[in-house]
Amino acid sequence: MKKNSKKSVLLLSVLFVLSIVFTGCGSVNSSKSNTTSDVDISSLPIYPMRASFVYDTNDMRQAVGICDYVFVGEVISCDGTQYRDRVTMEDDNGNPKEVGSPYTNYTVNVIENIKGELVTEQPISITKQGGVSENQDAVYVFENDELPEANNTYIFLAYAQEDGSLLISGPNSNVLYNNAETYSTTSTSAYQEYKTAVENEVIPVERERFTSVYEGNTAE
Repeated sequence: MKKNSKKSVLLLSVLFVLSIVFTGCGSVNSSKSNTTSDVDISSLPIYPMRASFVYDTNDMRQAVGICDYVFVGEVISCDGTQYRDRVTMEDDNGNPKEVGSPYTNYTVNVIENIKGELVTEQPISITKQGGVSENQDAVYVFENDELPEANNTYIFLAYAQEDGSLLISGPNSNVLYNNAETYSTTSTSAYQEYKTAVENEVIPVERERFTSVYEGNTAE
């Protein structure tokens, strides 16, 4: 569902420089709300979330170096959207309106680990930054990014949060495994290319690292 929009959208702009990679990829705001997972997003317009990054998003070695886990995973279900990091903005009439950034929750099966050791014997939960807007009239994702879809398999790049949860965030943070076009790879070569990138990873900036609750013997 990767699409480009010519419409300039300031709503839900994201400053990625410090809020994600320097604070465990963004903590959950205590003020949040949820939508159900039955929203049909196929007909909704897709708008890009604006961001600045502390690494070269086109450099696979930096992309895997700055994250904590890289794995092949099958999406079992989409479990709804949360709205975090609320800010007050003006609507079209100049009236103040509180708006939250969308984060979409998924259940996935880890098929194989490339970086890190997440459990493969049980489903795990992940959260993708981006999703359906709170009034359900648009979808917001980073440029060069897309939302995972149920029953598809992806290579995921994940950040462990301070509470042990997993956040998938940024351009190319999930790449369709069966038809991987990112970095001009096919499904088999995609795995090998990410594996090689992990073996030769480049860490562009130092940041505080956390461990997922789904890692090896730490998972319940």
